[in-house]
Amino acid sequence: MDGISIRGFVVRPLAGLLLLLLVLITSAGPAAAQVRAPAAAAADSLPLQHRAWIASKIYASVQAYFGHWEAVPDLDLDAAYRDYLAEALAAPGRFDFDLATLAFMARLANGHSGFADRWLFDVGGRPVGFSARRSPDGWVVHTSRIGVLQPGQVLRSIDGRPAEEFVQERLRYVPASSQTEAVRKVWFRSYLFPESFPVELADGRTVRVDRPGQELAPSSSRAYEERVEPNGVAYVYIPTFGNPAMEEQAVAFLRANSDAPALIIDVRANGGGSTPTALIEALMDRPYRGFTEATSVTYGLFEAYAKIVRENPPSAFNDYIRGYLDAFQSLGRTQMRMPAALVQPNDPVYTGPVFVLADGGCASACEDFVMPLQFNGRAIVIGERTSGSTGQPYMHGFDEQMSFRVSTKRAYFPDGSQFEGVGIEPNLETVPTPVDLREGRDPVLDRARALAAEAASGTR
Repeated sequence: MDGISIRGFVVRPLAGLLLLLLVLITSAGPAAAQVRAPAAAAADSLPLQHRAWIASKIYASVQAYFGHWEAVPDLDLDAAYRDYLAEALAAPGRFDFDLATLAFMARLANGHSGFADRWLFDVGGRPVGFSARRSPDGWVVHTSRIGVLQPGQVLRSIDGRPAEEFVQERLRYVPASSQTEAVRKVWFRSYLFPESFPVELADGRTVRVDRPGQELAPSSSRAYEERVEPNGVAYVYIPTFGNPAMEEQAVAFLRANSDAPALIIDVRANGGGSTPTALIEALMDRPYRGFTEATSVTYGLFEAYAKIVRENPPSAFNDYIRGYLDAFQSLGRTQMRMPAALVQPNDPVYTGPVFVLADGGCASACEDFVMPLQFNGRAIVIGERTSGSTGQPYMHGFDEQMSFRVSTKRAYFPDGSQFEGVGIEPNLETVPTPVDLREGRDPVLDRARALAAEAASGTR
């Protein structure tokens, strides 16, 4: 029998799959975008069958593996995919296909789910050369490798558009669990920016960013650093947990300075890697828990019942059938939660006062490190709220140097409260002002040093 039967009740599926595909291809073309394709991208295209395969594989994987439906309760995935597919199949070239795919994945509002195409960076040209952040003063240059812009300068407009509007136009292509995370990422996607554009400053001056011709100063990315300050306070900066050697070096540094009166661990802009279990164990002198984790569990039968309810009016059911179907509605996208075990300390290397410096660039495995130290009171966290994004992605690559990932795991604080898109709030919020940036001051480190000095002198 065609259709779905529940004890004699039949719902017949709508016919016309071929007509639907025709509508998808011939309906409205690509949505108007403010992001322009670079001249180098004009000749590149993807065969229609490749586009359809990439789009369909992404859609199927999101349905099967995505673990963050709680973050997008109003997302109609089918409707979003229909719009995306129409745009992707009608795109005039690879660049516009990529933009459509990026925008579709960004609608998942998850920093560990996204689409990547190495070709975009090949045609996208040289780096933008600067980054900016929102502040009470407006959009402020945060880092810069070009002489025409300096940290602390306030931006009024970019490429002739108000700075807020310019950035918002590009955020729709950036996957992130929070807008703060998206803003940090957008400046490193050179293909979203024109090759040359004017920037108007709040003081009335206009400077031009010329990406092909501008000279870039060496990257401001810091390397691993460790030192002992004159008062005996130990300091270590760990830029990533993606390099196991850095974790090993940090543990060795703690072991060599186990009698330091205080310890400062700087993980600002540490984008993660693998959870630094050895470093956590080297610091923990009390019981602790990691994140509670959850993953989606899909039951085919319950999804079928939910679809019947969605696609038919209430009048289509008698009371018995309605009650039967309603009983399974909450089980369509079930979460399996795995509370973190209570871990006992195991011969910690360092047991003195710990101060951790964190910011919005601390994400994923970096947050795996910061959270248990703060949650059980082992460390005082100073700086800004962390990214609020972690998870184990399902990953898939294509022959065209394209790939995507779908986060399968959602994390919660040990007490069950929301972490994703929220992040870890510092014990002592300290945010550099535009004046701090202009004058090269680091108020976060200064505050940690003052507290560590109190601990070293025995006054704290």
